[in-house]
Amino acid sequence: MLNGLRKVFVNDAGLTAQIFLTIPIIAGGILLQLNAVQWVLVIIVTLLFIVAGVFRTAAILQIRNDSSISAFQATRIRLMGNSLVVIMAGLSLFTYMMVFIPRIVVML
Repeated sequence: MLNGLRKVFVNDAGLTAQIFLTIPIIAGGILLQLNAVQWVLVIIVTLLFIVAGVFRTAAILQIRNDSSISAFQATRIRLMGNSLVVIMAGLSLFTYMMVFIPRIVVML
């Protein structure tokens, strides 16, 4: 399992970028002193965003290694993987805005 995860991270630079995006989010949460419910929301949507990226990359690697998948199926799988990541990114952004913006307004 760890070997598969390592392969996923090596083959997808976008996934590494997704993980590095969590650093400012965690730093912002610490700086703004989020409460427990807000931390749970931030952690859940962040993990879902990263897991969606892992699934997308794993599906793409499976397409490359499985010769029985047709070009039409491969295109649909790639599109569904990308769509899942975009949906999770939007959900994450919406959640971050709902958590962080009120805290920032209070600080101002």
